[in-house]
Formats: sequence, structure tokens, C-alpha cells
Amino acid sequence: MLRKSDITDSTTREPNETRWKSLAHLLVDRAARHPDRPALTFLTDDSLDGTEQPQTLTYAELHRRVCAVAARLLRDTGATAGDRAMLLFPPGLEFMVGFMACEMARLIPVPTSYPKPGRAMPRLDTSVADCRPSVLISDQETIAGIDPHRVSPDTAALPKIATDVSIEQDLTTIDATDDALPLGDIESTDLALLQYTSGSTSDPKGVMVSHANLLSNLESIRHAFGIEWSDDDGDDFERGLFWLPPFHDMGLIGGILEPLYVGGHAILMSPRSFLARPMRWLRAISDYKATISGAPNFAYQLCVDRVDLAQAESLDLSGWELAFCGAEPIVADTLQQFTDRFSDAGFRGETFCPCYGLAEATLMAASCRSGQAPSLLDVDKDELAHGRGRVIRHTTLGKTLPDDASIAKPDPATSRQLVSSGNPAHEMTVLVVDAKSKREQPDGEIGEIWLAGPSVTSGYWKRESVNAEVFGATLADGDPAEKFLRTGDLGFIHDGEVYVTGRSKDVVILRGRNLFPQDIEATVKGLLQANVLQCAAVATTGRTGDALTVAAEVSRHVDSEELPDIVRHIRRAIIDDHEVDARQVLITRPGGIPLTTSGKVQRQQCRSMIEAGELSARYQWSRNRFIDDSESVALPELPTRVTREEIPEATEQITAWLLAWLSGHSGEQIHEDGERPVRNASLTPETPFAETGMDSLTAVELSSELEDWLGIELTPVLAFNYPTSARLAAYLAETLAGGPEQDATANEFDGAEDDIQSDIEASDLSPEELEALLSEIENDS
Repeated sequence: MLRKSDITDSTTREPNETRWKSLAHLLVDRAARHPDRPALTFLTDDSLDGTEQPQTLTYAELHRRVCAVAARLLRDTGATAGDRAMLLFPPGLEFMVGFMACEMARLIPVPTSYPKPGRAMPRLDTSVADCRPSVLISDQETIAGIDPHRVSPDTAALPKIATDVSIEQDLTTIDATDDALPLGDIESTDLALLQYTSGSTSDPKGVMVSHANLLSNLESIRHAFGIEWSDDDGDDFERGLFWLPPFHDMGLIGGILEPLYVGGHAILMSPRSFLARPMRWLRAISDYKATISGAPNFAYQLCVDRVDLAQAESLDLSGWELAFCGAEPIVADTLQQFTDRFSDAGFRGETFCPCYGLAEATLMAASCRSGQAPSLLDVDKDELAHGRGRVIRHTTLGKTLPDDASIAKPDPATSRQLVSSGNPAHEMTVLVVDAKSKREQPDGEIGEIWLAGPSVTSGYWKRESVNAEVFGATLADGDPAEKFLRTGDLGFIHDGEVYVTGRSKDVVILRGRNLFPQDIEATVKGLLQANVLQCAAVATTGRTGDALTVAAEVSRHVDSEELPDIVRHIRRAIIDDHEVDARQVLITRPGGIPLTTSGKVQRQQCRSMIEAGELSARYQWSRNRFIDDSESVALPELPTRVTREEIPEATEQITAWLLAWLSGHSGEQIHEDGERPVRNASLTPETPFAETGMDSLTAVELSSELEDWLGIELTPVLAFNYPTSARLAAYLAETLAGGPEQDATANEFDGAEDDIQSDIEASDLSPEELEALLSEIENDS
């Protein structure tokens, strides 16, 4: 594989790149130059397990399908250039057919998270209300699953086009060629994409990404990662393998469009496939000889937690040349643990490329370089709190630099280790600016990160006043004509590299998803009403990244015995409204939450007090998860075949193991007097899983452990269908004995279906990962 890891200029450019004004032109060119090369492959669970062939589209096939759908859009919907088109797809190839059809037809694609069939879709409804699309594009099954009574009237009324109807019929009834499409009218300044970034359903913001922005950022990614253009002929082309959802900017731009941009092959799998068995991702990288892949930090940690040494040694990861990591805080320990776990499989620490970006800059803003181990800084924690990045020790992943070899490892109690996000992306200007004085900060001084360059977008859809503030910043002593994007992120520069230290705003970032604390606080206040005086939703630091913590002041007259129920109601409301579960909920007395002199909640101070254990709580609940060092539970031996007479004994053994497992993975309560009850002392075989704090990720882990133990093919929907330890154990024991006749996806929801599912759905995964997982689970059932 040809690759340059030391590219410092843009001289290695694609000969035809200068004539690409848009993605549509790029696809036409690629289809003409290498029509038979695979462009997109989707790996279903069956293809990952080797029982069926994967689905693949060559560049010529993709182009042919795209033209057919684009022609149908223009013929059947009445949409005109610049109209918006909502994209609503499950994981698979149809998303890209719909996306590129919009580009060909001069419509603006608006990706949105995959829906839950027959359920309300508030994020879809608010996006529709904001951008007023002319059409909704999806596949036939998804369109059939939209309940018009559970979406807004505007959403229900949208014309709907399915991409997976007969192409042959279209090709014989309409002109579905390039000549019939308005390619010649596309300008580089036209919008290529409207990317909604907000985690809020009340005030969604769509980032306006032009063709020029997109092509510039794709070139920046190629340049930063040292990716060579693929030859027109032969097999010497990049192979990227990704499970990231395509309606997420990192999944779409970094995971799909970048391989297509350089003439490579994008191999895709669903988020559920990865979450259920992280080994599938690594096995696919090994089997398909993928050169590029990447994910947020939590995915690498999940691989460390779920893939043992024996499994790791069965892989060949030596061809994995680029493993990018972004979208959430990057933890050095995670990168090192992953490197150590998979080094015998050929994975190298210098394969990691931590990066920093945001949708407002299209995607990438800064990145480490391929082939160079990421830089790590240990900085003084007190100095960091006072706005200075005082370096205690400078290392790279896996080793100490020579100048610092004599320095002992810093005390984690007084220091914090930061991972470099590398150098500014190609043609990107990165400044660290004092937010008050609007002056650039010297190296080592913390300030707000400002960006400028051709990848920076023009702003949010229909948000002129916000755009002037966020996208039109100027330096106090700079050229007034030079405008910068204020990212809201804090960081500093050291030796020319960017180190991100936090947020100047209060946005909570979980698994790459932005959650606005005001929205979560409004949910809690609306629930408790007069009983809540103040509320603060903040991100607190966990072992593998940030987590959501909610603190609520309640009135003195609220009895202490009511507090556990109040916490359960708070969690349930947050789950229902925001599809995320808090990792910690604290109930304080009046005056417990710090306020400004004007009465506003000081969220950053609240976060500091919580992390320091200084926020006095009448009652607190903490969720213990397997990725947070939950204890393992020994598996009792069971025969692979159980007789009918042995069912009661097997049921008892499985029930005992389930109770132990759930106890080790559920929450812990602490009362004001310091009394710490035995964890889940009241846990019984009839306790609903919903009351143990189980979320979708732990449901996936549970089904995977049971499958490995019992040798039965299971799915995470098992916890929906058999929502107590007793019912689940009875089902498993009977299955070992050759029954029951219905499989694990039989619909046996009881009257508590919605309550059970809402808790299991709760997770601090990104909404795209969670919705893709849950929608596939629901489709299975």
C-alpha cells in the first residue's frame, strides 16, 4: 500500500480533483475511471458470521442506482434545486444511494437518526419544522413503519420516496442518466449537506456544509492522514472499515466519503453488530485487510473490556495503518491498553491518530500524523484550573521522551494526562484566544479554540444572529475582515500541537453526542415542579470519558423516604425525553447547588464540587457499569444439553448467576448519614430488569455473555421479552432442553413494555449508535 506519513504540502493532488465542484461530479468521474471497483460493501450479521455473502455496490452500480433515484425525485416530488430532503435509513447501502441522489438532483440532504418503527420521533419532527424539507427519502420498510399519528403533521404529510424499488423499471420509464440531471448547474458554493448537531429537541441547529467546505475537508483528512490517491487500475486502493452511523458526521465524512474521495472501498457494518460483539469489528478489519478505521474512545475501551488475549491473538491487524480517534474526550490509558492487548496481532501504537473536529468546521480541524505515536502531556491539575497548561512530563504513547526519562510518573491526584490532537488540519488556522480580551494566548495558556479556513462552514440554518456571534468572531488586534469560528472548546498549544482541555460552554458530550444541560434541567423541573428549587446537569469525568450527572435541590418538606422514588422518576424522565441515562443523581438540600450573584447555576463549579466530593447530598444514586470496573461473575458449569427433568435445577443455577451479575452491574445508593446499603439487597428473581438500571449496552453485554456460556444464539431483545431473572432463566433452561418452540425474538412483552424498554434504551451512547441498535432490535422482534 502506498502511503506517505510525512506529507507537509498539498503537492500530491489528484489530477482531476480541480474539476470536482461537488460530490456528484466526483461520483461521475469515479464511475467512469474504475467502474468495476467495489465502492461500498455492507456486512450484515450473517455475512460477518460467514453464513452469507455481503452486499456490495461497485462504482458503476452505485452511480446507476443514484441516477435512477435522482431522476425519480425530480419526476415525482416537484422538488427544486435547494429544497431539503430528509434521509431516514437503517444501517445499510440505501443511505448512500439516497444521499448521493440528492447531490445529483441538487437537493440538500438532511441525515437524521434511524427511527423506531411505530414510535414518536421528536428529533425528526423538530428538524422537519426547522428546515421545511420537500421530501423524505428512505427504504420501503422504514416508510411503512412510520406511524402518521406519532409524528408531527408536517412529517406525516411529506412525500416519501423509497430507494429500494425496482431500478430496472425506472431505467425503462424515465431518463436516469447524467444528461437528464442538473449536474452542470451545481456550484461549489451550493449546500451539499445540512448536518444537525444539536442534542436538543427544542432548538435544533443545522450546520450548512457547502460542496467547497466538504471537498476541502476531505482533502484535509487525506493530507493529515497521509492517504495516497488510489490507482485507476489494480487492487492498490484504500479499504476503510467502519461501524459508525452514516447520519453522524464522522461516520458519513470520515467513514464513507473519504474512501470514495480517494477512489477506495468503504466497508460498513451496523453499530449494533459492533456493540453486540466488538470482536466483529476487529475480525472484519483483519479479514478484509482494512487499512483505515476509527471510532470514539469508548469503542476502543469496549474492545479491551470484551476481547480477551486469546481472541486478540487470532487476528491480523498488521495492515491497519490508521486508527483515528475523536468525537469525545480521548483517554491515554485506553489507547495504551488497546495497544497492549492487540500488539501480538500486529497493532502498533503509532497507528493511532487522535483528532479534533466539529460539524461547524465540516469535520476535522486538527489531527496527529499517521505513523507517529501520539504525544501525551502530564500537566499540573491546579495550574490547569487557573488557565495554564504547566507541563510536568512530555511522553508519547508507549514511551517517555529522552529529555524526560528521569522524571517519575506524576501523581494522578495532582496531575492530569492530556492526549494531543495534533497539528492544525491542512489549510486550517487554529488559534487559542482569551474570550474576554479577544487576544491570542501565548503557548501554554488556556483559552477558547478559534478556527478559520475553507472547511469552516457558513453557519447554522436560519440562525443569523447566532451566526454573527459564533462564525463571525474577530481578534481585538487583528484584521476586522478576518472572521473566525468560536468553537466553545477550551485548550492550549504546546510545541505546535493542540491540546483540548474542556468546554467553555456547558454542553455535555456523551459518545460524540451533544446534550444541552438546560434541556435536561427543564425535564427535571417539569417533573418535580414546586418540589425542586434548582437543578444542574453536568458532565463528570469517568474512567473512560465523560458521564452525565444530575444534581437537584429539593424542598426541605420532602421526606427522605421519598428520595429513592424521586431519583427513579428523574432517571425515567431523562430517559424518555433525551434517551440517555444519568450515571449519577444527587439530591441536595436547599442552597446545595452553587449559584452566581444573579441566581444562575454555576455548572462548572458544580462539576468541580461533585468530582471533589464536596457537594453535600441528602441522597445519591450511582450507576455501576461493566466499563467502570464492575466485578466479573463466575459462570457455573452447565451441560450443553439439559433433560426435561433437569430444567428446574438449570433454571435455579441460571437465576443465581443472573442475580449476581445484575448486582455487580447495577447502581449503588448512599444516604446523607453515609449509610451505604448492600447493593441491590432487595434484588429478587422477580425484580424487573428496568429497576436494576440496565441500559442497552449492558443488555448487549448480558446477551453476549449468556451466548458464550450456554452456546445458544441470542439477541439483546431477550431482556425485553423476558424482563426478570426468573422468566429469562426459565426460557434459557427450556431452550437448553430443546424448547420452547418460539425463539428468543418472540413478542412476549407484558403490560410494562414501555417502562421496561425505556430503561433498557437509556444509555450514554450517541443517539445514532443507540437508535441504530434499538431499531434493529425492534425490527428483530
